[in-house]
Amino acid sequence: MEERGKTNEGRATGSSQPWISRVFILDDHRFFTFALTSLINTQADLTVCGVGHDESTAMDGIIHSSPDIVVMDVGLGTQSGLDLVSAVRRFSKLIPILFVSSLQNASIAQEAKWLEPCSFVEKTQDPVDMILGIRQTIARFRLYQSLHPTSNHTPKT
Repeated sequence: MEERGKTNEGRATGSSQPWISRVFILDDHRFFTFALTSLINTQADLTVCGVGHDESTAMDGIIHSSPDIVVMDVGLGTQSGLDLVSAVRRFSKLIPILFVSSLQNASIAQEAKWLEPCSFVEKTQDPVDMILGIRQTIARFRLYQSLHPTSNHTPKT
């Protein structure tokens, strides 16, 4: 299975299916990205449009794949995912971000709050919670956009 472009069921990714949300995964652990890609691509309404493992592959992938959401590890090896968000925000302030972390630390979620629109899920939670977190983050963002179509502000989560 490729990490970009197609699912393990052969569904094509792309904007020709607007009901399918495009997910970009950013994590330095390749096993996690492979497992999350496999999980996401079994969902009828989600597909992985790209995977990055560091800042250089992430920004290139995000720019070229135009995701509906970025699922990003809080700690990327020696680099902080929180720091990388500033680069993502320079590209687009309107891409929702779901932070994931294996650290069970409430302060990380609080630290990420200024990076709206975003949410937080611990990697130690059930896989269903990861999918639910992706869907809720996208839904919350789309609801905010529909209620405030001309607003340049982002939703509070």
